[in-house]
Amino acid sequence: MNYEKSVRVKTSQEKAFKAVAGEIDNWWGRVDNPVIKVGDEFSIFFGKTVWRFVITEFSPYNKITWKCIKAEHYHEGLTNIKEEWLNTDLYWTFEKNDYFVEISLLHKGLTPDLNCYKVCESAWDFFVPTSLKSYLETGRGSPYFEE
Repeated sequence: MNYEKSVRVKTSQEKAFKAVAGEIDNWWGRVDNPVIKVGDEFSIFFGKTVWRFVITEFSPYNKITWKCIKAEHYHEGLTNIKEEWLNTDLYWTFEKNDYFVEISLLHKGLTPDLNCYKVCESAWDFFVPTSLKSYLETGRGSPYFEE
């Protein structure tokens, strides 16, 4: 069972897609590059943790897929998690309805048997329906940044 989360947001499909493609630092955390096409890469930084992704699918306003190509995950109290995200895929889809856009994330490979699952599940459960939604609806998300 892979991690999945969806959220309905009062925004445009274009704005939602752009937030996930190139405005990640406004709702998730510090990144080194925005992405605009297949093959683009970016890293995200959480303290000592660094994940690097390559874009494997880029269909503007409809779908974007990130593949984790480097994983250096560290979390106090957890062991054997460093490379658990390596080769996982994050499928983001954007579906316009009458009054909202439904943003869905399927993190294929993030499964309950991983040591980091509960921490990662809790984090995604905050960053997608709370931080990303707030960023899109109010202009202010709650990304992670080191103090």
